[in-house]
Amino acid sequence: MAILIGVLASLVCYYAVALKNRMQWDDALDVWGVHGVGGVVGVTALGLAASKAYNAAGADGLANGDASFFMKEMVTVIGAAVVAFVFTYLMLALINAVSSVKVSAQEEELGLDVTLHGEQAYI
Repeated sequence: MAILIGVLASLVCYYAVALKNRMQWDDALDVWGVHGVGGVVGVTALGLAASKAYNAAGADGLANGDASFFMKEMVTVIGAAVVAFVFTYLMLALINAVSSVKVSAQEEELGLDVTLHGEQAYI
């Protein structure tokens, strides 16, 4: 089951990053597509497929008759997403109060190596 979950997560992450690129979202490190989407897929799959047959101290997933474990996993996913969003929003607001988070369109067009560092990285 772990191999199946890994294959599923890798495919979903690949297409999430492709969607991010097609939508032109600003996520240079693919954090959302890999960690966000991959985490949701992994936690959801665990809530579905967990089995005490492999971990007697664990819990059974929804497919093995334990809806409560699946619901705990879903609450955890939603809670983590809310915390990540709120923390990121507050930190960006704090950083933006000290130094602009977004560069101007002209600076971006010239290239950040030139405008921020005073040198040209690529010719």
